[in-house]
Amino acid sequence: MQEIRVRAHAKINLYLDVVGKREDGYHNLETIFHSIELHDDVIIRKQRTKGITVYCEHLGVPRDSRNLAYRAANLLSDSVGGIDGIRIEIHKRIPVAAGLAGGSANAAAVLHGVNQLFALGFTQERLMQLGAALGADVPFCLHGGAALGLGIGDQLTRLPALSDVPLLLLNPGIEISTATVFQKLNFSLTTEEKTGIIIRTCLEKGDVIGVGQNLYNLLEVPVFSEYPEIAALKAELSTQTEVCGALMSGSGATVFAVMQNGGAARRCASYFKDKVSFCTTTVTSPVGVSVY
Repeated sequence: MQEIRVRAHAKINLYLDVVGKREDGYHNLETIFHSIELHDDVIIRKQRTKGITVYCEHLGVPRDSRNLAYRAANLLSDSVGGIDGIRIEIHKRIPVAAGLAGGSANAAAVLHGVNQLFALGFTQERLMQLGAALGADVPFCLHGGAALGLGIGDQLTRLPALSDVPLLLLNPGIEISTATVFQKLNFSLTTEEKTGIIIRTCLEKGDVIGVGQNLYNLLEVPVFSEYPEIAALKAELSTQTEVCGALMSGSGATVFAVMQNGGAARRCASYFKDKVSFCTTTVTSPVGVSVY
């Protein structure tokens, strides 16, 4: 086998609370992740020249060691004492710096794909441990489906995944630094009732409307303060017919809506498509990475 093709699925956060700051500068989270069908395509090939080559047409994606996919391949190579040449092609569909874990998903796809392509024999659990060194979202992107995330988001407990629930994703074209959002977080503002337990119960029952009604993301507070246009976008989305609930994903700027059905998602997309730079319908996914 000379190449492997992997779908790198984006994620959304149905619930995200920050429960404290750690001594290492990171924050402890309580979050509920869910994979979605929106994905990048990552093609990994063996190449004759040694080293790692990354190719991506998107100008916002670095091709050197700043790229998480590059670092994932390098980490696996170091872990086994060296791997011959690796070429990584990333075909982007997930917006960059959008709260959807696009970079982390690419890294997860490379960990999964390189492990298979070069028959390294790592278990998924070991790949997730390696992934945690690359970024907090990488373990979940390997895990996929739905999960409760604790710690920095890397301590995962599997939850029942929602099956093909229609979603609408909107992004106003703002790239947001996750680190900056956390720096501006004011814990004195965390007064809203927490709904994580309710959402877990709704997932276990397959109650889509219940999930939509109890979406929560503490990071909306600092982001909406800095970018009121994102707050306005969420507010407008929330009032649309057949929207079960809307939320900003991760540290933004993508806002998503849980929709009652696919037709409603498409009608809503028609309304917003000329108002934002990124607008797409998708559905929930049971996997984070998949070979195709």
